[in-house]
Amino acid sequence: MKRKNTNGLAILAGGLAFVGTAQAIDVIIDGNFENTTGGGIVRNGGTPNPGVGGGWSTFSTYTYSTEYANPGPANSGIQFLRPYAPSQSVTQLVSLTASTALTPTDIDGGQGRYTVSAWFSSYLSQGDYSVLTVDFLDASSSVVGSSVPLGGLDFVAAIPTGPSLTGKYPNGKDWAQDSQNGTIPSGARTARVVVTSTAVAGSPDGYVDLVALDVAPSTDTAPIMVAAFPGNNAINVDPLVNISVTLQDRATAVNTSSIKLSLDNNLVSPVIQKVGTNTTVQYAPGALAALSTHTYKIVFGDNGVPVTTKTNQFQFSVANYPTLPTSQRTALGTEDAAKPGFNVKVYQVETLTDPAAAQVNLEDDISLSEALLAGRVGPNVADLTGAVGNAFVVTDVINWVNTSGSTANFPNDSGFPGIPNPVGSEDSFSDEISAFVRFPAAGYYQMGVNNEDQFRLSAGTAGTLVLQISGPTNVALPCVTMATNIIFVGFGGALPAVPLTAPIVYATPSGDPEDACNVATNTGLAGKIALLDRGGVNCNDVVKAKQAQLAGAVAVLMTTPGDAGFPFRLGGTDPTINIPVLVIAENYGGSLLKSYATNHVAVSATIRADANPRIAEWDSNKGFGSVNVSGGFAVPTAGVYPLRLVAGHKGGPSGAAARANLEWFSVKPDGTKILVNDTTNPDALRTFRARSNPTPVLNAPALAGGNVTISWTGAGTLEEAAAITGPWADSANQNNPQSGPPTGAKKFYRIRQ
Repeated sequence: MKRKNTNGLAILAGGLAFVGTAQAIDVIIDGNFENTTGGGIVRNGGTPNPGVGGGWSTFSTYTYSTEYANPGPANSGIQFLRPYAPSQSVTQLVSLTASTALTPTDIDGGQGRYTVSAWFSSYLSQGDYSVLTVDFLDASSSVVGSSVPLGGLDFVAAIPTGPSLTGKYPNGKDWAQDSQNGTIPSGARTARVVVTSTAVAGSPDGYVDLVALDVAPSTDTAPIMVAAFPGNNAINVDPLVNISVTLQDRATAVNTSSIKLSLDNNLVSPVIQKVGTNTTVQYAPGALAALSTHTYKIVFGDNGVPVTTKTNQFQFSVANYPTLPTSQRTALGTEDAAKPGFNVKVYQVETLTDPAAAQVNLEDDISLSEALLAGRVGPNVADLTGAVGNAFVVTDVINWVNTSGSTANFPNDSGFPGIPNPVGSEDSFSDEISAFVRFPAAGYYQMGVNNEDQFRLSAGTAGTLVLQISGPTNVALPCVTMATNIIFVGFGGALPAVPLTAPIVYATPSGDPEDACNVATNTGLAGKIALLDRGGVNCNDVVKAKQAQLAGAVAVLMTTPGDAGFPFRLGGTDPTINIPVLVIAENYGGSLLKSYATNHVAVSATIRADANPRIAEWDSNKGFGSVNVSGGFAVPTAGVYPLRLVAGHKGGPSGAAARANLEWFSVKPDGTKILVNDTTNPDALRTFRARSNPTPVLNAPALAGGNVTISWTGAGTLEEAAAITGPWADSANQNNPQSGPPTGAKKFYRIRQ
């Protein structure tokens, strides 16, 4: 859409922001697109076909850390809207009178005013754009008045470009605000807001943030609240949120001495600043507990006679984040100061040359990386000169780049240990980086990783092999995991937290892939893991997986007949497929399973997720270069904890596919990144390759105030039983110490090292 902008560009660059005409109560829910699920740089939010007041329809976001657009405006949060298919149009329906001072009488009498605004950007200088349209609807949902458009091709094209935050891109697109205001048409009761993106090249990267639709009766002359962060009913709010409310003078002005801000019914002492007609009220409560719900309220008055007092209240919930297990902790001082740094295991396999191989290099997938590191994909061809076994000693930092890669956040990169291999290959390798990290105090910490491909940063010392078969041969098979809510992946449920074990049934024993298109009525698949052949012309992989789910299968294994390559990720989209879907390869277990099935040999499989707490991860291919992905976590008690970073590189002949880099850093509350174990920086978290681990001792229980306290020294897992002879099981609560009222006749505890 082309539209001449009558309000002018409002450019965000170097902190300059534009505030449009007087605004009022914002009726948009989640205008900054922070209410999302998932992790990584792409997240998902919204609900299908929401009603009035139901927020946005389904949408996805990019995090600002990608630098695909330049830094956003104030209160823009950590991410922005990326209207990609199948959510290339995003819609929200709002009431004009619910929770506002506006009445139907005001609207029908021409006394209802609106201001609609949004910030726009695009992917670098590619030229993609979005259009935001507001339509006013009457009680029968018919459009009244004219549509109100914002953004568009000309508007976005006029936004300047400049270097991105870290200089990664020389042509990052700035953000600009577009707005319009006017009189709400008579008869209007709701408004429909639609954001639609259009691609000039490639994907439709028309980015949008901070959508607002403010409405008020024109007779209201007292100051109003024009912005609040977090918004009402916001979810997944950063634990280190800075609560911010902006008030705006009108005919009368805000009396700053009248302002009262409370959090969870407790008055707090905010920072209050007045610039021109705007008064900003901010308060940083410190780290908030994971998944906790909070309410903040602001009360303010004006300098009019008589005084007008207004109250606004908001509720939000904090994002979930992991807590490092105290069972893995040892005390400060147990780190081996003579062994600083990291243990780095490197494993690489050769690029396949068989013409029948569709996938010649390893797919970007953590499940496959774990199988590679366990030696399940082939012999290790990395250059292990100087290694002990497959492991290198790294005493400084993780700041690596290969011969095709480029510097990300930190200069002075070094090469990957063991890469390139003796014949010069830099493809198909994974690193396992293990360390004992010294956390000097309890609290909320953030860590991040920058790389080109997949990674997982988690607590603990060992990973998990996702697919294990049992029968004549008990072996772990390499696989690629399909799952929804990960970029570029569109079907398949998450791996089960509780291991899933079931018999494997070959659903296409004829060997004809077309037979997998019609297995929904196969009662023999109920409660089983279905082994399906890919290929054929009558249906695709998505249909086959859905057919197996309809038949009652609890999981799907897919393999490609005749393919001599590695397992690979599948295309297609169907969010209703919620059973695990794993892709295996003929030469890496697929043919073996078919042989068992056709010879009537019983074989079962166990599918499991990695149970270790995850700090940050990207479990898919990126395809757009290196980015920062970070996550927060709680350290319950100061001490030394084991952390493990697995990162892989697929590789390719040239260009983006060939590039590889890896950085592991911590993030301070102000956003400063520091390489882990940077001994030149006093704020760096220190890591060690070893620690002493005293034999754990269960302390005598203490009874006080009607509660029993259980505690122990050393690292171990708390187990419990109803009898001294067992059976023993891990306690659900691994906190050390822990207290609670004594219940039941008796219970026995012990510590397992």
